[in-house]
Amino acid sequence: MDHADIVANERNRELAHCKACQSVLTDPEIGSYCICSLCKSANYISERSAEVDNNDYFNSVYSDRNRQVIKKRRKGFVDFERMYSRFHRKESGRFRFVLDHISETICGAGTSVEIGFGYGHELVQFLKKGANIYGIDLSEEAVSTFKAQYPEYSEKVRCAASWDSVVDVVYSNALFEHLDHPGDFLRRSFAMLKPGGMLVMRLPLITFDKYTGRHISFDINFWKPCHRMLYTLKGLQILLGAHGFKIVESAGYAYYGYKVMSSMLKHGYQDVTYVRDPCLPITSLDSEWAYTKLLVKGLVTKTICSDFAIMAAKAG
Repeated sequence: MDHADIVANERNRELAHCKACQSVLTDPEIGSYCICSLCKSANYISERSAEVDNNDYFNSVYSDRNRQVIKKRRKGFVDFERMYSRFHRKESGRFRFVLDHISETICGAGTSVEIGFGYGHELVQFLKKGANIYGIDLSEEAVSTFKAQYPEYSEKVRCAASWDSVVDVVYSNALFEHLDHPGDFLRRSFAMLKPGGMLVMRLPLITFDKYTGRHISFDINFWKPCHRMLYTLKGLQILLGAHGFKIVESAGYAYYGYKVMSSMLKHGYQDVTYVRDPCLPITSLDSEWAYTKLLVKGLVTKTICSDFAIMAAKAG
């Protein structure tokens, strides 16, 4: 990198703006999250594009066939998750109500599109329920893997960034937080949707605003460099409103899996950042007793983010 590039990068760093509310960020540092002083959303500052950073990870993980779910750990996790949900019955019930409404909306729509369908687990569930839903993803590996696994639905997916006709519902899960330019996504979604159409998203949302750098280090959702943005509800409302969307229904749930994986990070199991599934083999975590203790600690571990579901209507 020559001197001109260094100066340009420094200038861009100094003028970095919050992706949610467009406020100027104070003292952003490359390779770190910078917290917006206005909306409290967390912006990741990088020298590389989100597309490059995320493709490096996802093409690698989609090609990794060596890790298989450990059935004993899956059973233990499910048992503890049920216990956790009973302790948080009201919150989990409200979240499930919104998820059911989302499913009913997608299945009842004329045409829906899931953007960034990844492994395709939800896409297949919707298709099996009779939804007229298509899936698009930028990862060629994700598309080819889906077609090989579900040949009966191979015509329902394609490698693309947007859809070429108007639809009733645009859906994304675990995508929006990966974007460097969320405004571009929202503009494309607005153009794809019919008047009154619905943008539906699931994403981790900051629900504990009194967090520090120490908390970030042990929170699974502060995932460098893939999670480019972690929004607060205030920040998300500002951003959606600026692009013609209004949130009509939403709910959050402090997901138990976030808590377990954050506890793993705190106890030194850094491989969980790559694996991102507490039931898969994790480097150095070989003891089932140690794993069970982490499940117990997950019941009380505090996390910054909750799993959040929103339904936002297209204005006009």
